Amino acid sequence: MRSFPDEGVRMAVGRRGAWWVAAAVVVPVALAAGAVLWLRPAPAVPTSDAAPPVATTAVTPEPGAPAPARLTAPTAATATPDPAGAAAARQKLVERVAAAPLRFAGESAALTAGTAAAVTEIGALLVAAPEVRVHLVGHTADLPGPEGRALALSQDRARAVAEALIAAGVDSGRVTSEGVGDAGPLATPEASRRVEIVLT
Repeated sequence: MRSFPDEGVRMAVGRRGAWWVAAAVVVPVALAAGAVLWLRPAPAVPTSDAAPPVATTAVTPEPGAPAPARLTAPTAATATPDPAGAAAARQKLVERVAAAPLRFAGESAALTAGTAAAVTEIGALLVAAPEVRVHLVGHTADLPGPEGRALALSQDRARAVAEALIAAGVDSGRVTSEGVGDAGPLATPEASRRVEIVLT
């Protein structure tokens, strides 16, 4: 053991030496522990928005088995026009329009049951032939009363048929209408109360 000439000096050195020994041991240990804590990655915290992992399995087809068919929705690029189908729809429409005229009762613009059924059928054919436009011409028989009454009634009849076609699914941009009053009479008043359909 080292000897000191003076007891007071020995005590001072002893205290200082103990402090240096403590500092030399404690400080490196504290620094090492802090470095370990600082460098350790933080644990992942699950969020409620994250979807749970889904287990997937690969299906291997058996040798010689046909490949599964792929379903694709038709698009404008893959759809092909059908000229024959469009021509057939137009021909059927022409025949139906010519088969029975749209008649009205008395001085009314209301569709009768027979006329309403015919308009619904014609509307379905027009939907199937979207390139066809329709012009409606309303007629009346000679009506007594003020001038212009027959014209107004013929316009109302043409408008009633137009509204029924649009209600059946025909685009309103394809339908026009007009009334001509009693300018196109037929043999009888009953035959004159009508709406003609002109296809274009």
